[in-house]
Amino acid sequence: MAIKAITGIENLEVVKWENFVKGHPEGNAFQIPAMYRVFEAALNYNPYVVAFVTEDGDVKGVMQGVRICNGKGIFCKMSARVIVWGGPLAENDDPELISKLLKAFTGLVKGEAVYCEIRNLRMLPGEQKQLFERAGYEYFPHLNILIDLKKSEEELFKELEPAKRRNVKKAMKEGLEFGEISNVDEIEEAYNILKEVYRKTEIPLSDISLFMSLFRHEEEGGSCRFFKAGYKGGIIGVMVALVNNYSMYEWYVGAKEEFFPKRPNEFLVWNVMMTAKQEGFRFFDFGGAGKPDEKYGVRNFKKGFGGEVIETGRFRRVFRKLPWILGNTAIRLKKIMK
Repeated sequence: MAIKAITGIENLEVVKWENFVKGHPEGNAFQIPAMYRVFEAALNYNPYVVAFVTEDGDVKGVMQGVRICNGKGIFCKMSARVIVWGGPLAENDDPELISKLLKAFTGLVKGEAVYCEIRNLRMLPGEQKQLFERAGYEYFPHLNILIDLKKSEEELFKELEPAKRRNVKKAMKEGLEFGEISNVDEIEEAYNILKEVYRKTEIPLSDISLFMSLFRHEEEGGSCRFFKAGYKGGIIGVMVALVNNYSMYEWYVGAKEEFFPKRPNEFLVWNVMMTAKQEGFRFFDFGGAGKPDEKYGVRNFKKGFGGEVIETGRFRRVFRKLPWILGNTAIRLKKIMK
């Protein structure tokens, strides 16, 4: 069957694209057409997609990513990177089609960014890793933690570390309330919480336009969910989660520091886990747990909820070496100075 490469959402039948991703065993929210529209509406985000389709427009493989940069002008150009979550997706994991997707997508974005990074949402077999390496991508280890939601609530609670169990109970006794964000005002309130968290960790946070776009997507029946921990009428913690074919994926999370004694972070994670279980998802996906050879406090927090630590890994191809070297040197110097 003859297939051809198509780029750009305007050239694809979005219903067939969406059905392909939802029907793929590893289909995920990052690869659906609605996410293209989400990224398209966000400041400093520019989505790219390549799909291989039949003469009838049936999708056989897709790879979607987004160019992200910080600031404007030269700052944007020097920081521009393309991130691909959970792709490429090919029918039956066809190795030839995966190779074609990698080649076509790389050709599309290599002039647009300093580097391209593919963030796997699953463990890949060795023969599949070789396809990425042949396409010029370097593998490096990266961890994740998955919670098996097929277990009973009692089993899952027992698997929490003792301190986590105490903290979840404490949050409930303190009167914290769990729910979902329902309006734009709450999105702004939640964003301000995340903004403060990211400021303290010195990690750039996406513009609020991304979250507003995600919220509109959710209102239209999309795959994004905004959960909140409330206390006395205000929001003290937030989690932005994405719904994949079989899992709920933690993307952004944070809480107000002054309320840490009430344990909003543990409260949020536990309640989102239970929501995912009740809705029939197989896994709660912690969305990453850092590099295995580096100390990472967030990983220790996540491990406290039980679950399996797995190495999903990432692939990276650098297109512009000088900005890449300068950027990494600046990061290392900043760490040394701290």
